[in-house]
Amino acid sequence: MANLRTIIKEPRFEQEMAAIEPDVQRADEFLEGVETILSREPQYGHRLGNSHVYFIPGWTVDLNIYYTFNDDEVFLLSICRMAALEP
Repeated sequence: MANLRTIIKEPRFEQEMAAIEPDVQRADEFLEGVETILSREPQYGHRLGNSHVYFIPGWTVDLNIYYTFNDDEVFLLSICRMAALEP
């Protein structure tokens, strides 16, 4: 089994999550799932152009998570509300 990457929540992410959490149902569950996936497969998200920033959209919540990563860590950069995607 591959080594799991450490998830690091940047201060901006923490602030945005604190502001969103009371208003968005299942935000904690979404974040927990994202952390589980990214610790194993950080390339899972969608890369933004040629940058080193990726995002994962919420399918059942109206949130996007933006992140970057290296061989050992995943850095959660930002979380913001967006229109929910239709499956």
